[in-house]
Amino acid sequence: MLRLLKLLTGGASFFLLVAATTAQGFDVEGSTRAYLSSTSADAIANTDGYVNTGYVVMLLDTVAAVLIAWLFLSRGWSRRWRELAEAKLKSPFARAFIYIPIYALVSSVLLFPLTWFSDFYTEHKYGLATQSFSAWFGDFLIEGGVTTLLFALFVGLLYLVIRRTQDNWWAWGSGLSVGFMLFALFISPVFIDPLFNEYRPMDEGPLKERILSIARANGMEVDDVKQVDASRQTNRVSANVSGLFGTARIALNDNLLNRADVDSVEAVMAHEIGHYVLNHPIKMMLALLPILLALFLLSHVIFRALLRRKGEDWGVRGIDDYAGFPLLVAILTVVGSLATPVFYRVVYVQEYEADLFAINATQNPDAWAEVALLTAEYRKLEPSEFEENWFNHHPSPYMRIYMAMRWKAEHLPGEAPDEVE
Repeated sequence: MLRLLKLLTGGASFFLLVAATTAQGFDVEGSTRAYLSSTSADAIANTDGYVNTGYVVMLLDTVAAVLIAWLFLSRGWSRRWRELAEAKLKSPFARAFIYIPIYALVSSVLLFPLTWFSDFYTEHKYGLATQSFSAWFGDFLIEGGVTTLLFALFVGLLYLVIRRTQDNWWAWGSGLSVGFMLFALFISPVFIDPLFNEYRPMDEGPLKERILSIARANGMEVDDVKQVDASRQTNRVSANVSGLFGTARIALNDNLLNRADVDSVEAVMAHEIGHYVLNHPIKMMLALLPILLALFLLSHVIFRALLRRKGEDWGVRGIDDYAGFPLLVAILTVVGSLATPVFYRVVYVQEYEADLFAINATQNPDAWAEVALLTAEYRKLEPSEFEENWFNHHPSPYMRIYMAMRWKAEHLPGEAPDEVE
């Protein structure tokens, strides 16, 4: 609980740090402003529009989940899908592989306009996407197929847990959710990611060796860096260290190589290596567990209350009945939406730690500041304190640049601020 309390209150401490404007004569705030001034007003307005549209989409997703549940339950569709699964298969676990594909297919068709708006139209409108509609739709179908298969497996296991533990399912279900997330992290680099992009060894050269050197210096056993052709889908710069237990892979996208100088690329890769070295995937799951416990318990209470009132009308026999799955999804979506700032705070703290790791590993704060400006294409350059604390899952470009300049002030106390053209 102490760790979770720190996560929830961490945002306030970040802004207390910003209160200091100078260190050893170095103007931290002035140097930060010099970097920020290189972004045009039009670019800022474009990013603000993109982020604000994302907020609207989040709300629409929640409303859509409730409407989908009402439709499936009130029309008796969910009950009929349950009956079909029971007629075809004796195993309650295996019935998930009939019920869930039907549920996923119908939901995807009904929600396709919203999916198109958020994932295709909006990304193109704000200049972030590069795919044609046909290419995007092809990836959409592949992702849908993979997601449905994994989702059916998870739901089958979840309902097995519900049948075995009954009113205590929320506790066991939370643990199952965390375990399944770890499973997805384990298989993703090997079996899922290559379905959408080509991963090939990064070209040999000094930059690759610099990246591997940072990894080795920090105890990460890896001998290669992968390059991914993300430019076929997006203009964003990104990189990641993914996988667990022997499937770890360092990867960077071609946009990063094409749009950033070698020092900035090194800084980004140090950030991603930091996530791995600091054991963030495992820590993330441990931090999420108490949050999931609370969400599942609340969802259980709400589900029971609604079941008593409408269960007979909907044809839902109990919480262990697949026919009630749309209701469970709707409740978890609404409750989860309310808890989104808490989830984001967990991610934010780890991103902040990885940022500091990168600056310390590379000893190059200006390279990190340059990278932060590239992320201003899809993150508000300088959001309000409220947005920074509760709606950002990554530090804003302002916060990241300020962090870098503060580090520089402490390590180069006699050096004047760099001029930023």
